[in-house]
Amino acid sequence: MSARKKVASKRKAAERGDRGSNKYIGAHVSISDGIWKAAQACTDIGGRSFALFMGSQRQWTRPPLSATAAAKFQEQCKLHGFDPAHIVPHGSYLMNCGSPKRDVSEKSQALLIDEMGRCHALGLRLYNFHPGSSLDTITTEKCMEKIAGAINHAHRQVPTVVTVLENMCCQGYTVGGKFSELRGIIDRVRDQSRVAVCLDTCHAFAAGYDLAAVDGVKTVLDEFDRIVGLQYLEAVHLNDSKGPLGCHLDRHEDIGKGKIGLAAFRDIVNEPRLDNIPMILETPGRPRFEYPQQIKLLYSLCDAEN
Repeated sequence: MSARKKVASKRKAAERGDRGSNKYIGAHVSISDGIWKAAQACTDIGGRSFALFMGSQRQWTRPPLSATAAAKFQEQCKLHGFDPAHIVPHGSYLMNCGSPKRDVSEKSQALLIDEMGRCHALGLRLYNFHPGSSLDTITTEKCMEKIAGAINHAHRQVPTVVTVLENMCCQGYTVGGKFSELRGIIDRVRDQSRVAVCLDTCHAFAAGYDLAAVDGVKTVLDEFDRIVGLQYLEAVHLNDSKGPLGCHLDRHEDIGKGKIGLAAFRDIVNEPRLDNIPMILETPGRPRFEYPQQIKLLYSLCDAEN
């Protein structure tokens, strides 16, 4: 950690009364006014980590990232004390690297490489994306092979960037809702030092992992460790769930207002196995207004020694 980062970290921890000094809670921020403004946007809401898109969610191709924009992004991250380990770009929702449709598969693979290349140009090491869907046309095994194949190809094209698989909610024919499916993809990746997982709390709950039960957070993390391995856990998406346990619906809710409930999030922010990794809100509240309150709430749940 840089000296600037340590100073910023100590200052923010002091502002919280030393609570949550090992927790890096933040949110997904907009890049609509320029990708270099993401760090300022996160600082404005009191975050210590952030996610961002690499471009428009409506286009398969985008204009190239300029060297000037990339340099300004890195300057702003340093200025505001953000370590690249706590910045997690989110992949385009258009991508389906497991698609049985040749055109979609090819465009997804190209977009994966493009977005990872942008991460590399920005000086970032993590890139989070949804694994894909079989569309009920191919088997889950074949879909996992295609996803891993796309990752292996992208690793050959782009250096250093870690591909971070996001767990899904078992909706439709998506792959990655079960921990065993995440493990199945990882097993097929040649360079396993460059593959990781982002655990989305809403997705996990909707898939049937009961975070809301007494000791549910511990139980789910124990199961994740047994099947996938906690060494692969690089990020968390903090989302409550509008739907009940096992509903298979991707319906995010503000913290403490959904079926997971505040008690579970208290356990999450006090779980030592989640120290020092980005924990990012993707809740539906208006970012400029609700995100600061939810970040403050989450830090208030931290025990003083954490």
